[in-house]
Amino acid sequence: DTAVSAKMIRRALDGEGSGGRELPEGCTPENTASIASDLAGKTFGLECKETGIEDDDSNFTRFLLLGRRGVVPYLNKKIPSKTSLVFTLPNNAGALYKSLACFSLRDIDMSKIESRPMSAGLLNYLKFRNTVTQLGGGGRGPTFAQELPRFRYCFYLDILASELDEGVQNALHHLREQSDYCRILGSYPANSRLVGPVAEAVEALNAANAGKVNRGDLRLESLPGDKEGARQLNIGIVGYGSFGQYLSKKMGGIHSLRCIDPLDKSKEAEENGVEYFPAFESSSFFQGLDVVIIAVPMIELEETLDNLPLEKLRNKLVVEICPLSVYPRTILTRMLPPDTDILCTNPMFGPGLVSDGSSSSETSWDGLPFVYEKVRVADAKRADCFLSIFESARCQMVEMTAEDHDAYVADAEFVTHLTGRLLDRNLLPVTPVSSREYAALCEVAEITANDTFDLFYGMFKYNDRAKELLNKLRDNLASVERKLAAKEAYLAASAEMKNTDRQKLLAECRMLLREVAKSNHETIQEEEKPESNK
Repeated sequence: DTAVSAKMIRRALDGEGSGGRELPEGCTPENTASIASDLAGKTFGLECKETGIEDDDSNFTRFLLLGRRGVVPYLNKKIPSKTSLVFTLPNNAGALYKSLACFSLRDIDMSKIESRPMSAGLLNYLKFRNTVTQLGGGGRGPTFAQELPRFRYCFYLDILASELDEGVQNALHHLREQSDYCRILGSYPANSRLVGPVAEAVEALNAANAGKVNRGDLRLESLPGDKEGARQLNIGIVGYGSFGQYLSKKMGGIHSLRCIDPLDKSKEAEENGVEYFPAFESSSFFQGLDVVIIAVPMIELEETLDNLPLEKLRNKLVVEICPLSVYPRTILTRMLPPDTDILCTNPMFGPGLVSDGSSSSETSWDGLPFVYEKVRVADAKRADCFLSIFESARCQMVEMTAEDHDAYVADAEFVTHLTGRLLDRNLLPVTPVSSREYAALCEVAEITANDTFDLFYGMFKYNDRAKELLNKLRDNLASVERKLAAKEAYLAASAEMKNTDRQKLLAECRMLLREVAKSNHETIQEEEKPESNK
């Protein structure tokens, strides 16, 4: 399944198999196929029977262009870069954790890490250097006095930054303090982008081969990374409420956005750089769109679709962003044309997360869950391009069916929003000192306060267990009240019993004192009688 197999078929066709590799027994050029690249087919003049046979269209093979002179001088801050390095570590507990902390503490992202057995040559070099160091002969790097084992691992690491960045330089200095061997393999553009003399050579080759069709004169096509970000989606947002505005602020610098709303949202749209369409211009709004985001409350979804020209949604990707998935999926699949792609999503974040006064466009989605289901997708590249908006923002992408999503999320979301609405500002006053638990409650109340009641009502209406959860909450509250009343009655009774016991004890003490005093008086009288008789 490499270019070598294509070459074997070519040699067999040309009758050159005897001097080199031959096809397996029973195979002939007529009954044998090669799984190889388009370039291999063109090189060896083979007919392509089928393309795109991979089961994962995002799969790719990584090739490295090696050279004595790197392309680091051509990497400016506008070009996303990668740096590959290899290092070894002492056989100590937590050594790898500490080495990776050199990068994480400086917010340097890592895209790949692998471990490989160390080569014999490198191991012998480290043993020699360790021996020299122990004998006092100097040597660079830290001193590891223990004897090196016969078998060790080295680590290959890719970081998403250039080695010339100040943070990377500090991280590498820190890493070298812990590692007995560290080498930078090189920095290069991310996403297979071409720069410097490599880009110039490709342009010259393409210019020289322009217009040639001979299979022997191959042109080097542009790489996928050269077109990275070149596809700009035309995204329309139906319903420009708080969440629609929140999404547009994050997407505005990447894709072309427009919105439509029955209310006049022209001012908000202009502030966010979004083109606004009134409701009566819906035909113009859908013209040329790639993606349509339905950003209306769940209880208004069906009515909104009834008022849209559904024929205009043909061959477009429709995305819903409701907190539940089963009901919206049912509505969309029933009402939309069959050639409309459908993506059910639940971004488990929103404008309520902005509680520090910062702009919602400045808040990070890093690590926040984005749940989605590809309900009906014919244009996979368009759907993946839309999902890449959230992937590039480092969301936690979770692909899940609507049934599983609602089973896991529906009850938790309803209880969370219900709790937040019960905890109003009067119950949660601002205090100069607060516990972590109190701060968490304040955050829940703040987040849910920014959501509309229609959103909450949709969670109630389309969750079959919502009423059961409400009753359970009432029972729990009544149970807590009963426990509080019982505890209060118990403490009062205990205090009264203690007071009664104290009164009894005092009365007994008084009786004892009287008896003692009486007995002492009688004793004194008996002692005085003989003297009087005398």
